[in-house]
Amino acid sequence: MRFIFLLIIFFNFIFANILSLDKAFNIKLDSDKQALYINFKLGDEIYLYKDKIKIKLNEKDITDLLNFPAPITKDNEYIYYKNLSLAIPNTLLDQYTQKKDSLLQITYQGCSNQGLCYQPQKIDYSLKEKNNIYTYLKINKIKQQKLNSFSEESIIEKFINTENLATILITFFGYGLLLSLTPCTLPMIPILSSLIVSKVGISKKYSFFLSFIYVFFMSLAYAIAGIIASYLGLSVQGILQKPIILISFSLVFILFSLAMFGVFNFELPNKFQNFIHKKTQQGKGIISIAAMGFLSALIVGPCVAAPLAGALLYIANSGDIILGGLALFIMSFGMGTPLLFIGLGIGFIKPGEWMQKIKILFGFIMLAMAIWILERILDFRFILIGYGILGVFFCVFMGIFDKAKNFLNSFKKSLLILIFSLSIASFLAGIFNIKEPLNFYSSKTQEYNSLNFIYISNLDELLNIIKNSPKKIMLDFTATWCENCKLLDNITFKDPKVIKELSEYTLIKIDVSENNKEQIKIMKHFNVFGPPVLIFFDNNQEKLKIIGFIKPQDLLEKLLLR
Repeated sequence: MRFIFLLIIFFNFIFANILSLDKAFNIKLDSDKQALYINFKLGDEIYLYKDKIKIKLNEKDITDLLNFPAPITKDNEYIYYKNLSLAIPNTLLDQYTQKKDSLLQITYQGCSNQGLCYQPQKIDYSLKEKNNIYTYLKINKIKQQKLNSFSEESIIEKFINTENLATILITFFGYGLLLSLTPCTLPMIPILSSLIVSKVGISKKYSFFLSFIYVFFMSLAYAIAGIIASYLGLSVQGILQKPIILISFSLVFILFSLAMFGVFNFELPNKFQNFIHKKTQQGKGIISIAAMGFLSALIVGPCVAAPLAGALLYIANSGDIILGGLALFIMSFGMGTPLLFIGLGIGFIKPGEWMQKIKILFGFIMLAMAIWILERILDFRFILIGYGILGVFFCVFMGIFDKAKNFLNSFKKSLLILIFSLSIASFLAGIFNIKEPLNFYSSKTQEYNSLNFIYISNLDELLNIIKNSPKKIMLDFTATWCENCKLLDNITFKDPKVIKELSEYTLIKIDVSENNKEQIKIMKHFNVFGPPVLIFFDNNQEKLKIIGFIKPQDLLEKLLLR
C-alpha cells in the first residue's frame, strides 16, 4: 500500500508541471475599425516558435505580411515568451476577404522550458464584416471531424465527446478485450507465468491476486503513457525502445531465468538481506510483479490501435486527462483480462520435485524473451544463432538424451528431437546468413511479393513528395519493435490483390524506431501517436487513415469506399 501511495504522489508531481493546452496557450481575438487583433497569452515557462506561427485567410498565407515584434533566441530558434500580439489591418482583411464570410486559420506550436513540446495546433475562425468591423466566431471541431470522416480515431474521439461515462467505459473495455486477441499482449503471458511460478507454494487465491496486480500496473502504464503522448505529441513507448533500455530490460529477463535455474544468488550485506527477506515475506513479491507489469506494457508490448489513438486525440484536443486517462486505463485492463486467468491456472500447480522441470522450462522462456527483445536492435542472423543455441540447451536440460521408459516419455522425447532439429536449422541459418530458413513459399507466391517502398526520414522531403507527386501516395509508419507492423509486412502487403491495388500508389515508409527529433517531427505533423499507421493521399489531400493492423480484404474494402 505504501508503494502505491508513493507512486501516486510521484505521478502527481510529474503531471503538476504539465499545463493543458488552454492554460499553456490562451488565444483571444479582438477587433475595431482599424484591425483584427490576435493575442497569445502564454503560461509560465511556455514559449512559441516564431517559424511555427502561420496565419491564413481563405487558405492564403498572410504571415509574412504581418508585423511581428522582435523575438528572442533560444537554441538557435526564434521564440516568444509570455505574450504576443498581432494585428491584421482591415485593409489587408478587405483585400483577401472581399468583405464576405471568410475563414481565418491560426497555426502555432510551442514548448516549455522543461523540454516538453506540444503538438502543432490549428484554430479556425469564421470572419464577417459589419460596419467596417470584422466579427469572429470560433469554429468547433465538428467540421474537422466531417473532413476526416474516414479517420477512425476522430470517430472515436467524437464518441468520447458525446456519450455518457458508463457507455464510454463499457465500450473501451470491449475494445480492450478485442485487442487482447492481437500480438500486443501475447509476450506478457510467459512473463507473468514465470513470475508466479517462481513463487512456489502460494495459494490459488494469491496467484490470482498477483495477476491482478500485474494487470493493474500494466493498465496504469498504458494510461500514463497515453496522457504524456497526448500532451507531447509523440510515442512514449517509442522513447523506451532505445538500445540501452532494451539491453537493460533483456538483462532483467536473464537474471530472472538464472533465478529459475537456481544458480543466481545476491551476495549483499546481512542488513540488506534481512530487509529484503522481510519485505518479500510481507508482500510475497508484489513490488516486483507491479514493476514488471508497468515496464512490460511500455517495453514488451507497445501497440497502437484506433481506440487508443482516439482516446489520445480526445485528450490532446480537450485537455481532459481524467476522462481520457480513465478510458485508456479501462481499455488496457480489458486487454489484460485474459492474463487474470493465468493466476487461476497456475494456482492449481502443487509443489513437488517435478516443479523443478517447470521452473527450468520457464527459465528458458525468460531467456527466449531476452533474445526476442534484442531482436529490435541486433541483426537478425545473431537472433537466429541465439535461438538456435538456446534451443539446443533447452533440449539437453529437458532430457532429450534420457531413456524413454513409457509412452509419455517417448512423446516428450519426440517433441524435443523436433525442437532440437529446428534449433540446429536456426543456428546454421544464422551462421550462413539465411534470413528465412523456413521459407516454403512457392515461386509463384514469391513473384507477387513486389511492393517497393521508398524510405523517407525528412519532413520537408516528405511534404514535397506529397505535394508534387502525380500518383496517389501511401505513408506507412513502422518500427522494428512494432509487432503489428510485422504482420502488415508479412500478411497484408504480401497479398496479391493488395499488391495490385497499391501498384497505383507511391509507397513511402517512415521508420520511427529510433524516435529521434526528425521522426518525432514527422509524427507530430501527421498526428501519429505510434506505429503502425497507414495514411493515403490523393491530390495533396489526406483521404484515409488506418491505425493498427488491418487484414488484406478489409484494406481493399476501405480503399474502394474511399
